[in-house]
Amino acid sequence: MPSHAFASPVATMVEIVPVIDAEDKPANLPSPEVIVRRCRTARVRIKAANPDHDVRGVPLVDDSGAAYVWVKYGRTISMGEALTQSYVRQALIDDANAVVRVPCVYLAFHWGHFGYIVMEYIDGSICDESDAKLAASAVRSLITVQGKTTEPGPIGGGPITHRFFIDCGKSSLTYNSVQELEKHLNAILRFTGRKESISFRSEVETYGLRLCPCDMNRGNFMKDRSGGIVAIDFGASCFLPTSFFDLALCMGDNFTQLIARLVKPPETTQLNALLSAHYAQVPYMTDKIAVPRELKSRLK
Repeated sequence: MPSHAFASPVATMVEIVPVIDAEDKPANLPSPEVIVRRCRTARVRIKAANPDHDVRGVPLVDDSGAAYVWVKYGRTISMGEALTQSYVRQALIDDANAVVRVPCVYLAFHWGHFGYIVMEYIDGSICDESDAKLAASAVRSLITVQGKTTEPGPIGGGPITHRFFIDCGKSSLTYNSVQELEKHLNAILRFTGRKESISFRSEVETYGLRLCPCDMNRGNFMKDRSGGIVAIDFGASCFLPTSFFDLALCMGDNFTQLIARLVKPPETTQLNALLSAHYAQVPYMTDKIAVPRELKSRLK
């Protein structure tokens, strides 16, 4: 049998072209190809010790054994998440009033069906319920960040991630404008016989599209060793009309409800209509209903 019959597909991979390749990445950071191999090796080791463990990331360590980067990876990791995290980090650096830190993204790339985000390692601890006030201060800063375009969703485009969407919290298509999103949601309301209608025009004119951290569970926030707050996960963060943040505060877990008591969202008028459009999807368990004809070609 040829010696290459059982060769690892990772060992023979073609060169990976990153979506993000930061100039200030650590000098000792391995190539994407080596990072993929190390993640695969670490995953095998972790699963062997604990088969039920859901491996979503691993640290990379230097010669002294100290962790210096964190690699988040998996089938659900998108480049939109990486681009959004990088954009928000820079926006907060430029904001003298921001109280939250965001890890620097050094590399972001796809390999096969997996996305990889290689970011700054945060030496600290995951927040607990006693840190709700600190997390709320972070959220207040995050929701001031305005999108760079008028396209709802993550930076770079793509489906919207938000609990509003009944099927796994992600829209079934990419909307190129707020008008397209609004048109589809109103079509859902009409199709299901509901009386409400949605208009984002006023709040978009007032606020633009703002960052909506849809998932505010405590695992998405860390305290660093100096006691500072760090937002570490942007998988469910998109730029949306501000009513979506109001909705996110209503739909979260217990930690989110603690945050909701401490954060005053921008004034909006579309919460009730959004809730109605959300519940209208429930009997169908999908948002693939009443899709306007011109958008059907984008359905996933």
